[in-house]
Amino acid sequence: MSHTIKVSKEELQQMLDYYSGYLIYNDNPHTIAKAKLDKAVVTFYATNTVLFQGLEDTAEYNIWADKFALTHIKSELPDYSAYENLTAIGCDEVGTGDYFGPIVVCSAFVRSDQITELKKLGVKDSKLLLDDAIIDIALKLRNIITYSILVLSPAKFNELHKSNSDNLNFIKASLHNKAINSILKKLENVKYDAILIDEFTPKEKYLEYLKKTPDVNDSVILVPKGEKVHISIAAASILARAAFLKAMKELSKEVQVNLLKGASASVDRQAIGLVKSYGFNILNTVAKLKFANTEKIKKYIKDNNIKVRDMK
Repeated sequence: MSHTIKVSKEELQQMLDYYSGYLIYNDNPHTIAKAKLDKAVVTFYATNTVLFQGLEDTAEYNIWADKFALTHIKSELPDYSAYENLTAIGCDEVGTGDYFGPIVVCSAFVRSDQITELKKLGVKDSKLLLDDAIIDIALKLRNIITYSILVLSPAKFNELHKSNSDNLNFIKASLHNKAINSILKKLENVKYDAILIDEFTPKEKYLEYLKKTPDVNDSVILVPKGEKVHISIAAASILARAAFLKAMKELSKEVQVNLLKGASASVDRQAIGLVKSYGFNILNTVAKLKFANTEKIKKYIKDNNIKVRDMK
């Protein structure tokens, strides 16, 4: 049995990032790559069609059906409802889809007796909240729960990406592990039932990325749509988003432009304006050079014969 979905370019890139540790490329002009998993194969076509095959093809399909609001197919996916009322550490990241700004990872500890209070506060997936609401809820959360935040600046991200890995998930795994170790030190001997991470890659790949990292906590559970599984992940996403917004505000002051979120054509145009004003190296300070936006910006400058400082 097999399943297919048609996705946008942005969604396709999100899927390629997720499966990056499994991808195999070839010279077939119709196929971008294949992700060969233990019990499924995911094939990415140049037409933005994705094919799922194998013993667990339905489970893989449903991960993306949930993310992209497609029809869900009944399968034997694990039932995560048992986690809902646990005392747990939740971990989530923001900024990985934004050309400008840092990557922020937060780990948040929520006791079972705090869940009702956090729900009344309006804690839910940060992507469902406006920026003002995120900032307001984050201010209150900081006085209620224990948390740890790591902010990886664009400059540091570019340095790590250049020297360590072409894989964004390698950096994300490292940040999650550091955030978890940080909060565990704050909690000392406090008991918890689970450490939950909003899934950005399968657990075996998560641990593989960290195989050369000391002090890896391998008891973590990576769950799809984590904000719905446990409120600690939703709390972490809000605190991380608030920290991201603060960092974006500070970077915007430095360049005297309100930096845009996301990675759209509008972001490209804004980046081109920054390069014209400050030189190409400004992008190392405010943007993640790994993104495809960088090549688009270079091409525009070259095609239009624009003279820019620091441009190679």
